[in-house]
Amino acid sequence: MAIRNGTPDSDTLQGTSAADTIRGFAGDDLLLGSGGNDLIRGGEDKDTLFGGAGADRLFGDAGEDSLFGEGGNDTLYGGQSEDDVLDEKNFLDGGAGNDLLFGGFEDTLFGGAGNDTLTTANNSFGKSNLNGGAGADSLIGSDSFIEGDTLDGGAGNDFLDGFGGDDFLIGDDTLGVAGADTLFGGDGNDTLQGDADSLSGGGNDYLDGGIGDDFLDGLGGDDILLGGDGFDTLDGGDGNDSLNGGLGSSTLNGGLGDDTLQGGAEADFLEGGPEEFDGDDSLLGGNGFDTLVGGSGDDTLLGQGGDDNLNGGTGVDSLVGGAGNDTLFGGQDAEEGQAARDTLTGGAGTDIFVLEEVGFEVPDPGEPPVPAPVGDIITDFQDGVDFFQVDLPFEELTISRVVINGQASSRISIAETGELLATVINVAPALITEFDFLS
Repeated sequence: MAIRNGTPDSDTLQGTSAADTIRGFAGDDLLLGSGGNDLIRGGEDKDTLFGGAGADRLFGDAGEDSLFGEGGNDTLYGGQSEDDVLDEKNFLDGGAGNDLLFGGFEDTLFGGAGNDTLTTANNSFGKSNLNGGAGADSLIGSDSFIEGDTLDGGAGNDFLDGFGGDDFLIGDDTLGVAGADTLFGGDGNDTLQGDADSLSGGGNDYLDGGIGDDFLDGLGGDDILLGGDGFDTLDGGDGNDSLNGGLGSSTLNGGLGDDTLQGGAEADFLEGGPEEFDGDDSLLGGNGFDTLVGGSGDDTLLGQGGDDNLNGGTGVDSLVGGAGNDTLFGGQDAEEGQAARDTLTGGAGTDIFVLEEVGFEVPDPGEPPVPAPVGDIITDFQDGVDFFQVDLPFEELTISRVVINGQASSRISIAETGELLATVINVAPALITEFDFLS
């Protein structure tokens, strides 16, 4: 065991293979721990510390310092202790091993290999950069109310907590590597991203925005996204994701895959995903005035409470308005030859069922027959309460009788072409008049 003390000048101090104590004091020092479990303190000015092998403790102390734990399970402090937050800009690299890194004012922390813990939680000023590197790491940002931190979990199953400030959190941005990460935005208007790897499909991540107006992007994998408080934007990305807007008026987009979207207590916008590649999604509105838009798959839309607007998109969809005065539109999916139909249930309240003309034309003599569009199924039209909406005058429609499950029902068709717009269950044709239609 050796004790090495520097001078007021710039020193180079080398430890031994034993457990050494090395102090740089003033000057821009180079301190090398070598082997053993060393205690190394930079002192004042701009120092560079290397722990070497062993479980070392490195303190940058005052000045802009660079600390490298290297081998072993090391503890690195940018300042004089874990509570020292008003130091200069330091760089901490844990290296190999399971390391503990304490940063401060605008520090950069890199965990390296191993299961590391990186934190700047006691810093209320400035922004810090934390990168976990390889391994199952825990990253905790600062409580800064001025600027936000950047947290990158790196490879492995990581835990990230932005804490205070407007932070940017990403589970992993390394190509070909994905983990199942947990991200908490904390206070502030945060941006959270899951695993970005497009080769492996990404990990199954959990993203919680916390308080503030947050943006959450699951990217690849089967992710869980929770907006929390605030006006949040959630995008599930690839995979079969679960999205919950939480409190506040949120915007939810399921992305690719078979997704489940849940609104909150206020007015939310829910969209299943892109028309071309979307899966079979489930959209649940909540108690606000919500807008639900399905994608190209066979979607289920439940407006629940509030006056909601439901659009099934393409695909064979099921729409239920729930309580409130809802508007239901099956979507632009009644293509010629489509064998299945959208099912529309208004629920309680005064509901509007939107019917759309596809533009079906009867083939000319000698041309091959083309099946007519099948139209929507309306299950609970209440005469005198609900309305139909179609961009045609009532005189151009035909209301005909059909028996379904032993009950007199009605078909609404275009008189000239015979195109079927809707089948209205358990409502006789005599009950459907021009007063039931909105122009």
